[in-house]
Amino acid sequence: MANRSTRRGSKVLSQIHGEKCWPMVDKLSPCEEACPIQMDVPSYVVALSQGKFKEAINVVRDTNPFPSICGRVCHHPCEEACTRALIDRPVAIEWLKRFIGQYEMSNGIKRKLVKRKREENVAIIGSGPAGLTSAHDLIKQGYGVKVYEALPVAGGMLAAGIPEFVLPQKIVEAEVNYIKAMGVDIKTNVRIGQDLSLEEIWTQGFKAILLATGAWKSAELNIPGADLKGVMQALPFLRDAKIGEKPKLHGTVVLIGGGNVAVDAARTALRLGAEKVILTCLESRAEMPAFEWEIEKAEEEGVEIQPALAPQQFVAKPVRKVGRIEFKKVASTTTNSNGKFSWTLAEGPDTETSIDADAVIVAIGQVPDPSFASGMNLTSGGTFRVDPETMATNFPGLFAAGDAVKMPGTVVEAIAAGHDAAKSIDRYLKGKELKTQAKKKVKESIMIEEEMIPYFIVRKDRWEMPSVLAKDAIRSFGESNLGYTEWQVVEEAKRCLNCRMCGNCLFERGQLCFEASARLL
Repeated sequence: MANRSTRRGSKVLSQIHGEKCWPMVDKLSPCEEACPIQMDVPSYVVALSQGKFKEAINVVRDTNPFPSICGRVCHHPCEEACTRALIDRPVAIEWLKRFIGQYEMSNGIKRKLVKRKREENVAIIGSGPAGLTSAHDLIKQGYGVKVYEALPVAGGMLAAGIPEFVLPQKIVEAEVNYIKAMGVDIKTNVRIGQDLSLEEIWTQGFKAILLATGAWKSAELNIPGADLKGVMQALPFLRDAKIGEKPKLHGTVVLIGGGNVAVDAARTALRLGAEKVILTCLESRAEMPAFEWEIEKAEEEGVEIQPALAPQQFVAKPVRKVGRIEFKKVASTTTNSNGKFSWTLAEGPDTETSIDADAVIVAIGQVPDPSFASGMNLTSGGTFRVDPETMATNFPGLFAAGDAVKMPGTVVEAIAAGHDAAKSIDRYLKGKELKTQAKKKVKESIMIEEEMIPYFIVRKDRWEMPSVLAKDAIRSFGESNLGYTEWQVVEEAKRCLNCRMCGNCLFERGQLCFEASARLL
């Protein structure tokens, strides 16, 4: 049996519950287990419930370099696993994390320059979440780290792919500045393969290189009329809307695609002057790959969704500009064991339809552009082929991570990949066996069943996120979700059942013990 003091965040728990912390077996709570980076969710939520915001910051920063970003765009699998959901609704873990990041920024809490401990330098290509996470971890280990970014701003997809009203640029800049303050050197406007080659980077004395270039190349829709004026790709459209010259739209804009990028582009089109936005996709409404809460937001704002439609051709107006899209209805879609998506068209009468459009935005997926890395092994999907345990490529000292390896990925999954890559690079530079680091200690997780929840837990619904009304939100690019107040944060954090404390008694008595969470009773 391991003592509670051996767990991450035990200092916080000692401050909350007193020095007489119970001896516990070392197990993960459901929220920790579900998190791709296994954040110590219980410890920072407990700290928040007691108003100990600085302690919460320290716990979060231990594994997550981007709390303000993840507090806005994380797909929060931790909430799906939350034990509280068996009683009423899960704790709003994502929104609590957002508050932590905001509190840190508002109170001027700065990162300190990390003292250089090692002579080796590491180059990282790409400043998205995977690249910056690795930079963060490696600078903490004492290495010299330089990041190269093709765009004029750092942040990758965070800075140029997620709309301003979801993730404000000032938030991205603040998180990037934290990384810079630790000593990471970030060079923007450097496109590898054009401005600088991989060979030239090696000659500058770098002992390891990480490719974290993401997936920025838009998948093309190869149907007649795809080259007409008014047919745009979603990623360049989103990039221009956030950090470039905002496109001017009018009339009806049609989206093709059912993922998160398509939904983001649809909501952006409304804010750029479109009078009507229609989102079409191959999938049924229930099968759309976009997150449900994002789809609901889009519908609230007025986006019309017409699912199960396969585009056949774009029809031009007299001036070679798109004017109509012709579709066939989709009978079904399937995804095989290898992740390959396919669909079957409906047959018979009334299976064709068309939609008039003044502009079309295509969002059917993104792929990496590995053209700068000659000689590297690639997968059939065009991603870098790496050892899945070590992130190593077929060249010694060259690693790859993030969407350039596995796509599509979420922000927190990219952070997890960045952590793993940094660990492998550290082992490589120290001359250690790479495979060893991949043998992580596997902890059992606490499995909670509904019948194990005591009847005396008080139902208490979670605090909704204060937000701008949809009719007002589409008038600007201001953030639509406004964030919790300090009081709301404390009250929401108190909803946590602290089920990690049950790692011992759960298996001895088959029931939860909530003596440490008496405030809930």
